[in-house]
Amino acid sequence: MRFAEVVGHEHAKDVLLRAATRDRVPHAFLFAGPEGVGKRRMALAFLSYLVCQDRGDGDSCGQCRSCRMVDAGTFADLAVLAPEKGVIKIDNVREATPRLQFEPLVGPWKCLLIDDAHAMTLEAANAALKTLEEPPSRTLFVLVTANPDVLPRTVVSRCVSLHFGSLPTTEVAALVARERGISVAEATDAAALSRGRPGRALRLLDSPLLAERRAFIATFLELADKGPDERLKFSDDVASSKEDAADTAILLESLLQDVLLVAAGRPDAELCNRDMAGPIRTFAEQVGVEGAIAAATAWLDGDALRRYHPDARAAMDRVLLGFR
Repeated sequence: MRFAEVVGHEHAKDVLLRAATRDRVPHAFLFAGPEGVGKRRMALAFLSYLVCQDRGDGDSCGQCRSCRMVDAGTFADLAVLAPEKGVIKIDNVREATPRLQFEPLVGPWKCLLIDDAHAMTLEAANAALKTLEEPPSRTLFVLVTANPDVLPRTVVSRCVSLHFGSLPTTEVAALVARERGISVAEATDAAALSRGRPGRALRLLDSPLLAERRAFIATFLELADKGPDERLKFSDDVASSKEDAADTAILLESLLQDVLLVAAGRPDAELCNRDMAGPIRTFAEQVGVEGAIAAATAWLDGDALRRYHPDARAAMDRVLLGFR
């Protein structure tokens, strides 16, 4: 992975490059930002740059043995922790940290990448904290998270934090088209729905929900003049699995955003679902500004709760009962 393969986030790239070229790399970074914007890619690009045997001006070569091993996930001095069934337990951290005490096998750096670091239990976070407080030399921690507020303050305080924001739709579409070997036009719908998150766009391309988008939106918008029972029946019929729930959440977020934009008098060109602008405007007129705000607020409240108690159906119920 090279910096050239990471779209956007130029400020973060500059910070990382300056730290590396001046040999003033801190022992721990916290990469925080929305899910799917490229935080993990940046972490791997940075590690590749640090261990590259033939790096050039501002990037790794991508061809040397170290670069190829990082790309293949076989670099001996890189350990990656990721949630198992949604959680990172203390045993996972205890198994990963002892190797950091030894000299690098390939060198010159060792790295522990904790993906979705917010999934660490409190015990796991405290176990990681012990090593963060007394880091071995030439050791780099990178904590990647979409929910930094969930992490203990003691862990966050020992990291240099870099924020990653969403990307323009045009950049997401170009990235997705390049990675999937499709036209930019084919990638545009997924890019628009992703709300600036390439990871989401790629997942949407693999989801049947993208093909069902118009039908989903049409059915949802018809609920404006339906009673509570019919609305809750719709909630029962969607998001039957964890994967479906995640994709449905992406689509619902885009729709609620569009309803708010229409209620605020914004033009159709700003909508994610521009091809459904007519029905969306009709819906916004039926529920009114207060109804649009109530539905969006219900979703945001549910979204915040999902950090601690994932329940897609409950979030959907709140939204459907939020508008009148």
